[in-house]
Amino acid sequence: MSNQSPIINPLSINQTAIQKRNKLKIMNKKNIGILAIIVIVIIAAIGFNNRNTAHNPETLKIGVIAPLSGDFGAVGENFVNGIKTAKVAYEKKTGNTVELVIENDGGEATKGLSAFKKLSEVDKVDGMINTFTSTMDAIYTPSQTLPYPIMMGFFQANNSLDDNVFQITLRNDGVWNKYADYLKKTDFDKSNLVIVRSIDSAQDSMAKDFEKNYGDKFTEVTASSDKEALKTDAAKIAGLKPTAIVFFMTPENGAILTKELLQLIPKNTQLIYDIQINTGIQYYKDQLGDLNKINGAITIVPEAEANQKFISEYKAVIGKDPGFTSDFGYDAFMVYMENYNKDKGAWISSLKETDKAGASGQLKFDSKGVVIPNLTIKKVEGGEMKVVERLPFN
Repeated sequence: MSNQSPIINPLSINQTAIQKRNKLKIMNKKNIGILAIIVIVIIAAIGFNNRNTAHNPETLKIGVIAPLSGDFGAVGENFVNGIKTAKVAYEKKTGNTVELVIENDGGEATKGLSAFKKLSEVDKVDGMINTFTSTMDAIYTPSQTLPYPIMMGFFQANNSLDDNVFQITLRNDGVWNKYADYLKKTDFDKSNLVIVRSIDSAQDSMAKDFEKNYGDKFTEVTASSDKEALKTDAAKIAGLKPTAIVFFMTPENGAILTKELLQLIPKNTQLIYDIQINTGIQYYKDQLGDLNKINGAITIVPEAEANQKFISEYKAVIGKDPGFTSDFGYDAFMVYMENYNKDKGAWISSLKETDKAGASGQLKFDSKGVVIPNLTIKKVEGGEMKVVERLPFN
């Protein structure tokens, strides 16, 4: 028996090693390929999930409550037309779809509450835009339990708080103090100033805030809600021999009272209006024939420089020029939807950070979720409302 070791071919060892290395390389390439596919799938899944949580889902249902009849029917229609215009622009921009469910509250709290219940309980909307003040008063408590914030069109008379309601128009505490300060500086005769207001939560709230800030002496008169009784109210006011009259009135009643007063007071009596003369300008034209009869009258109104892009979009969708508050309707929808999030808290947080140029002006919410308004003073000259001063934005 031989003690010699078997002869090993070095070449075969090298070939075997090479084959093993090649197999390992192939396996590594396969593993890397599989790993890459897994990573791609994970990234895609995360991206899909983010699109459906941080941004809008493919279709959303948004409820809208607005006064489409009654004293505020015209302005409610303008506001809703602004929303409809924004919906088209938003869908084109994002590729998402929004279904609007629109309810008419007629400017009445009871109808507003019924509309709210229908939208939240029957239609089960994903968000809600409310327009009118009295409806907000009626729905405020139940609205706090909704799984989403509410965008408010007109102003809140009683519930302006750090909550889930965001208001796209003027705020009492940033408007009527400025109006009062402006009027105190004017040179017309205010020695016998009369403030007349409607029996209405919105007008009551405006008048109280104005009176608190005005400070100087005045006489307050509460006008009847009965249109037939406004002639008696006019006689009562005329009997006070006012040098100036401040109106905090619903549009139609304010127009009727103005017509009756013009027959009883001197032509040099200064007429001063709240925003409702703008809201219901057609009522005044219908009652007076034209606005030349109140030349010299002044009013305050939130208004920005004309936004040509918004005007073009509006005319393309609605087929006519924007009316008063159409720009606010547009901004209400766009701000609301651009910050949409399925998570209520995240949606609210995002809305609070709003700071952008909108159709109605610069949009920035204060600590109570109310947009800081762009205010102008208008005067009736030659039968037309003309801007005579822009108040500081703050």
